[in-house]
Amino acid sequence: MLALKLGEKIRAARKTRNLTQEELAEQLGVTRAAVSKWENAESYPDITILPQIAQLFHMTIDELFGYVLEPKPLKIINQYHFGFSLDDVDKRILNYGTVKECGIYPCERPVEENAEKTWEVRIHFISEEEHFPYILQKYIKPGILIDGYSVREVDGKVMDDVLPNKHYVCSKKVWEYKTADHEYLMQMLREQIEMGLIDDKDALL
Repeated sequence: MLALKLGEKIRAARKTRNLTQEELAEQLGVTRAAVSKWENAESYPDITILPQIAQLFHMTIDELFGYVLEPKPLKIINQYHFGFSLDDVDKRILNYGTVKECGIYPCERPVEENAEKTWEVRIHFISEEEHFPYILQKYIKPGILIDGYSVREVDGKVMDDVLPNKHYVCSKKVWEYKTADHEYLMQMLREQIEMGLIDDKDALL
């Protein structure tokens, strides 16, 4: 079967280049009878001559033997880093990825003096969902701001394309950007103040 496939490839490539068996044999330094045997699946070319045949026909050795290698699809991994209170998010969000790292830390959000200390969870979350910030948005409670960023990776390398990799999320809106100038950040803060997510006094860059 392999010899048949190789012979068919050699015959087809020879005819595409408008070569006779004798002309091909002359270029490869073999006899016309040898070329005929290859094409009729009666024998194989010597292994040492295969690279020369492939080069002559402008193909790889795999292509010469009839192997078609399907391109491996890129596997995009979305890595998200978020901080939020334990009660802010429906735990069903865990159905959309895997927690790689998780820690509990004192909440950095301003609290009233003498108020009981609150805590937040900071999560390194891995998901293959391309639009994970919008999925997260569906599972957070109204009036909660999830601050964090995402990094889209392929084969362990950050994808440097036009799609955004930074997100701020609340139940009403997802702010997304790749790079942001001062005016964009100020507009985002103004919108967060209008939504009551942060106080005007805390909106410092």
